[in-house]
Amino acid sequence: MLKHVVKAIPPDTEPRSRYSLMTYHTSELEQVSRTWAGLASNFIGACFDRAKPYLDKDFSGIDQNVRFVSAQLYIDCQLTSESVLILIREAKEWDADLLNRSVMEGSLKYVYMLLGTPEEIHMKVKEYWEILPTFSDIKHSERADRLISKLPKSDSLEWQPFRDLVLRDEEIDALRKEYTRAQRQELEERWSFSGISKQFMQSENAGLQLFGGMAHGYGMSSHLLHKDADGIGMVWERTKRSPHRQAAVTLGHAARVVSDVCTFAQLRLLYLLKLCGGDTSCIRELENDYTLVFKQLKNANTQFNWVEYGPMPNGDISENKK
Repeated sequence: MLKHVVKAIPPDTEPRSRYSLMTYHTSELEQVSRTWAGLASNFIGACFDRAKPYLDKDFSGIDQNVRFVSAQLYIDCQLTSESVLILIREAKEWDADLLNRSVMEGSLKYVYMLLGTPEEIHMKVKEYWEILPTFSDIKHSERADRLISKLPKSDSLEWQPFRDLVLRDEEIDALRKEYTRAQRQELEERWSFSGISKQFMQSENAGLQLFGGMAHGYGMSSHLLHKDADGIGMVWERTKRSPHRQAAVTLGHAARVVSDVCTFAQLRLLYLLKLCGGDTSCIRELENDYTLVFKQLKNANTQFNWVEYGPMPNGDISENKK
């Protein structure tokens, strides 16, 4: 069974039977994850290399403020993507999912930021970089002020970082007068993951609709992030599965996260090139260069579906359904 998924494993480590999957979890299966992580790291690195000329401070093809702000978001998503793959390499699929959630949201905001007319893009950049942070400043100030008020020695040097967050009353009043509560809520909602997802789902662009439809995965990873009962329960439930089911879901989980990271890298590059007038055909060329790993990732997902749900296209029945 495993041989249909793990093409990256050397021939002499092919499984002896479909029931011996778990015996490879700590060796061959982890080797597969390391292989995927390495190839995916090369792929997103190649995407970043194509993007660098347009992110550079000397690129003058777009408004410089738009270039600067969007470049910071692009680079940050790239760095976190690399961290995701490090966790996959170390067989930390659940933790990788948490960072993948961040990359997903950052990539969603990046694409949203670069959509529209030059005037609309300029306004979105201002909202993201200048306006929304002022709303957060008020919240940070209120939290810091509450903390300081409870401290016995609030004037101690160790609390200076918190005192620096506290705004003067006139500063808070000025910020609140510029934007009403309703205006602040509307802007924050529009830039939230759910808000952008809704906009993408209403788009006529099939790719944006698909991207917007990832809200379910984002919500599921939220359970992991907040360590609620659903999140802890998902992790616990996996440990109770039979060996071959554990192996299939572990590979499928790793494959999905790796695939996500690669897809987000492609999307960021695509919309950067569109904005800057670059040749988008390089994305297809890069994908062709890494056809093997993308086939492996797809095979892992197919294998998981067969084990859990079945039947396969050839009529085989899932082991889980027998």
